[in-house]
Amino acid sequence: MVIESVATSAIVSKIRKGKIKNIEKLEFKGWYFFILGFIVEVASNLLKAKGIQPIARFLDNYFLYIHILSYLLIFTGICMNYKKKSMWLVFTGTFMNFLVIVSNGGHMPVWLEGLKIVGLVPADAVQASLDLTHTLLKETTRLAFLADIIPLPRPYPLPKIISIGDVILAIGVFVFIQEATVLKEE
Repeated sequence: MVIESVATSAIVSKIRKGKIKNIEKLEFKGWYFFILGFIVEVASNLLKAKGIQPIARFLDNYFLYIHILSYLLIFTGICMNYKKKSMWLVFTGTFMNFLVIVSNGGHMPVWLEGLKIVGLVPADAVQASLDLTHTLLKETTRLAFLADIIPLPRPYPLPKIISIGDVILAIGVFVFIQEATVLKEE
């Protein structure tokens, strides 16, 4: 959702006679925390997928804490930029995702019917094999309304299922780029 938000905001910025070049003038503190959080998340997924022991066992045992670490790094970057209004939206969306993930053992619950709607699993699937960070939504899922329950099927160019947190986060990223390229920084 973030990639689509960046692309859409860049197009809208051009229409509004904004200058993408202004982003380089923007004072954005702690950008490296976002990158570190992303690296922790991606590296843990890749290492788990490789199944290299004892790393895979370590990830199984401590994934919740590793996931929390990646979010704490991202929250640090967000907090360092709290004066930007858009960062409050980014924080809210990220925090909503964090809440549902932590409440469900480090996994984002995903609605199976939504996966079928967007064509990510066969319509007759009973079980779906998900990655390290996702699990199927069940009756026992905590904070299910914050889970990935919003399907974006075709004609959307990148069919997927997202959460309300993803929507708010994407709006925050859109607004951030508008602030940087079109609107005056305060």
